[in-house]
Amino acid sequence: MSLGALLGLALSLKLIGTLDLPKDLTVDGAPLGGVSGVDYDRRTGDWLMISDDRSDKAPARFFVGRLDYDAHGVKGLRLTGQVPLRQPDGSTFAGSRSPSGERVDAEALRIDPRTSELVWTSEGDAARGFDPSLRRMNRAGAWRGTISTPPAFRFDPAKAEGARPNQTFEGVSFSPGGRWLWLAMEAPLVEDGAVSTVAQGGVTRITRLDRSGRVMAQYAYRLDPVQAAALHRGDNGVSEILAVDDRRLLVLERSGVEGEPGRFAFHCRLYLVDLATGQDIAGRRSLLGATPRTLAKRLLVNFDHVPGGAVNLEAMTWGRELGGKRTLVLLADDNFATDQAQRVLVFGVR
Repeated sequence: MSLGALLGLALSLKLIGTLDLPKDLTVDGAPLGGVSGVDYDRRTGDWLMISDDRSDKAPARFFVGRLDYDAHGVKGLRLTGQVPLRQPDGSTFAGSRSPSGERVDAEALRIDPRTSELVWTSEGDAARGFDPSLRRMNRAGAWRGTISTPPAFRFDPAKAEGARPNQTFEGVSFSPGGRWLWLAMEAPLVEDGAVSTVAQGGVTRITRLDRSGRVMAQYAYRLDPVQAAALHRGDNGVSEILAVDDRRLLVLERSGVEGEPGRFAFHCRLYLVDLATGQDIAGRRSLLGATPRTLAKRLLVNFDHVPGGAVNLEAMTWGRELGGKRTLVLLADDNFATDQAQRVLVFGVR
């Protein structure tokens, strides 16, 4: 099948509605905010939302809730619980005020379709020597072990190699049925070249793991350039991925552009990629030199053109069906900032 035919099997998305969540939503004293990953449990109807709060507002946690929407719009979100993330000894994770311990940076969460346990990622804590990680837990937040990830994704400042701090495991998704686990790096490894700039996009890696963490394939993904010139800081990277079927992925890219100090504008885009268009690069230490064939991508949504879409979109999952068709749900990470929205966007899928 030709490249055009592969990506011609595209999805069609239609916005159903958006909803800005109140800033004062709490459960047991833990504020909702920093939502960086979400998944929907079709068996129970629960929505699980993980926060990237590094145990500063409350212990690092995920929330459980009920999201109400139909074909006419998004009605509301009702929180029913919050679950602290636990270390192997049962303790919660350290916060920034703690002199030691891992300040875990949770970024993505998925329900294992085979076991119903949860898999979640942390971007690591480079300053304290904790590498990015992929972990398992039960519904009560109890530690159930780790999943191996490639050694190249660790921090290695002594060799100027490996992951860049806070630009690591942003996206994770099970394949349908749970045979494979897809893992996306937010930004390029040091040895893979520069991060995205306004002039040019960097190249990051998307990896297919088996259930034990063994690398089965790996692909190069060309990021977009930073979407606007920044007065201070600007970046662009993968903020989430989601499997469509055994061959295709949705890839969410997010640019954050700082204008006035501490004030960001966000530009997000959603792409469809087909793994048949890429080259397996699992054996390559560096992507510099002979550039590999990167995954072809097709733009599905430019959120700059979607009402309510100019927010920091980091969480994405399939929702419940409406009229026999899929829905796609995205949530924004508000960074606990008063000027950033906690927004829900729901799309119908054809």
